[in-house]
Amino acid sequence: MRLDKFLRNAGIVKRRTLAKRLSDEGNVEVDGKTARPSTDVEPGARIRVQIGMQIAEYEVLQTADRPVPKKQRDEYARLVHSERVQPLQDLGRD
Repeated sequence: MRLDKFLRNAGIVKRRTLAKRLSDEGNVEVDGKTARPSTDVEPGARIRVQIGMQIAEYEVLQTADRPVPKKQRDEYARLVHSERVQPLQDLGRD
């Protein structure tokens, strides 16, 4: 299954266009490699997504052909790690 479609169907992002944009900007990795929207995703893969200052890593449990209800989302992707990164400070200040 395509990465952008999986991110949407598993409820990790709200829209497929957002998943595509994140991938195009280099904010998504699959198994440690920068991923494109068309990257193939299979059960067992690790997906790392950065949205703004939030970084989350998921393990793919299974793929879904269509968006899944909120109550069933943990059957498709398991949150492994989540962290909030600090914004870059102005380098010109002392």
